[in-house]
Amino acid sequence: MLLSGCNGVPTSYVSDPVYDQAFVVTSRGPLPMLLMASAIQWNEDYAVTAKHTPFLPNIVHEGLGDVVFFKHKATQVPLWRQYVPGEAVTAVGFNSLMMPMQGKGHALPSLVRLQGTKGSVFYGVHDGPITKGMSGGPVFADDGKVLGINIAYLSRDEVQAHDRADLASSERISVFMSYSEIDKEWRRYQHLLAKKGKPQLPVTPVRGMVVTATAR
Repeated sequence: MLLSGCNGVPTSYVSDPVYDQAFVVTSRGPLPMLLMASAIQWNEDYAVTAKHTPFLPNIVHEGLGDVVFFKHKATQVPLWRQYVPGEAVTAVGFNSLMMPMQGKGHALPSLVRLQGTKGSVFYGVHDGPITKGMSGGPVFADDGKVLGINIAYLSRDEVQAHDRADLASSERISVFMSYSEIDKEWRRYQHLLAKKGKPQLPVTPVRGMVVTATAR
């Protein structure tokens, strides 16, 4: 599983009212401003990004999968839904120079597990390009809804090593954590709050049909 570099050539964009919902987060603590990732709002009070970027501020919950929720206020939030295999997707985020980038492709029907992931977390894949810094940024559908967040990409050697004939014909394999998996982590966070006697936070409403992709 590769977390840096790139698996193609994402293109830059100047401004887009949908894609501009992505934003940059940077590290604090022992490495202030030296590490960065992309992020997207989850609801009015919290946003999400990839867990593998260390020392990010205001984190309230780390998921079993590669996702964290952190405090971040917003007056407008995106709509989320589960992806449909075969639909067009656009991965959005920022490269290491903090320039906005996008990579277009299609969601694939396969699912993958990533080494080091606890629990039974399955990740979606698409064939669009991503690059370093885009981790945690949103994956959009053509209807403007968020389908998940960028996580990593698989090299051809990794695909061959795991004997994934279902992925062998794709030019590139980009990995994302889907809405349904992120929502599981949000509900787990609410459960933990309830056990501690704290008020539960609002549930993010489901927007659109939830589908089950084909597992390996």
